[in-house]
Amino acid sequence: MYGFDDVAADPQAFRRAVAERRAFKPFYVKIKLNYGCNLKCEMCKHWRETREPPLAIDRFRIVLGELAQLGCRKIHFSGGEPLLRPQVSGLTEHASRLGLRVNLTTNGTLVTKPLAKRLVEAGLRAVNISLDSPDRRVHDAVRGERGAWKRATRAVEHFRRYARKGKLEIRLNTVISRSNYASLAALPDLAVDLGADGLTLIPVDDHCGKHLSLRQRDLERYNAEVAPRLAERALSLGLLRREADAYPFGRTRPELARARQGRYALGWYDTHPCFAPWTHSLIDFNGQVFICCMTRDQIAPLGDLKTSSFSEIWEGTGYAAIRQMMDPPAPPMCRRCDDFLDENKRWLEIYAGAA
Repeated sequence: MYGFDDVAADPQAFRRAVAERRAFKPFYVKIKLNYGCNLKCEMCKHWRETREPPLAIDRFRIVLGELAQLGCRKIHFSGGEPLLRPQVSGLTEHASRLGLRVNLTTNGTLVTKPLAKRLVEAGLRAVNISLDSPDRRVHDAVRGERGAWKRATRAVEHFRRYARKGKLEIRLNTVISRSNYASLAALPDLAVDLGADGLTLIPVDDHCGKHLSLRQRDLERYNAEVAPRLAERALSLGLLRREADAYPFGRTRPELARARQGRYALGWYDTHPCFAPWTHSLIDFNGQVFICCMTRDQIAPLGDLKTSSFSEIWEGTGYAAIRQMMDPPAPPMCRRCDDFLDENKRWLEIYAGAA
């Protein structure tokens, strides 16, 4: 659902757009519906800060219509905690009616049986629930609230109860930090017991501080003791697609050295471009538009939906300037990002194959 099939019909159009540094299609757009959160996660600053009120839901509805017209295929609702906004199920239904695949990331603590049922009936196709350890004490410590593990695991069960066969994918998102990495070997067993379909392992961002980033000895221990057990079990249960997914810090000495510096792209963008400015966008809670999450605190907004349409921003001067910067080596912030590595490798194949 990332637009590859659409482009396969006319790969030359994609190549021309990239070569000429002009807009293509925002196939996948992340929308942060809310900045605030009800938890106090150690790796997150959302609960530590107060921001302006979020963009009105009616404005988001209009933007969803624009995105559908521009060729968008997938919407990802996130936050903060998006379920703090009670209109999420209605917004999901609206997006689904526009033909958009809707994904949701939540910490799970606000999910009740009725809410899970409403979201599934509204057309939710995938949900990512944050679960940072199979050990409830570790998860609760990371998330800053006792009982968070219990509510998150119940959320998985609620969604599984109402999921139509083959219509909802349930994944567990796990941020790997110094606080939890040693506990993760048993994560696949918990995931399958709960009824989850997959795991997503996310290295903690380097901006979270030295107390959370894995030290060299932690990286070596994770790769030697945790990742092999996690990979073997998760692969046997169908929770990971490939063994490499259990090694988000890399495996070779140069890759681990880059990971220690927070460069989780492991050198890819030193010599390869990122195609996100042609295929992806991030809409922040306040209507400001960026290329992606990694650029959100690093560059000025490319536009503001309070004063412009999404189309004007997508085709405007801000995006055009960013597209001019995408020849490798990529900007430093991009070299820390592993979000689109697999997608960028496929886009590169299409781009090179259309030559």
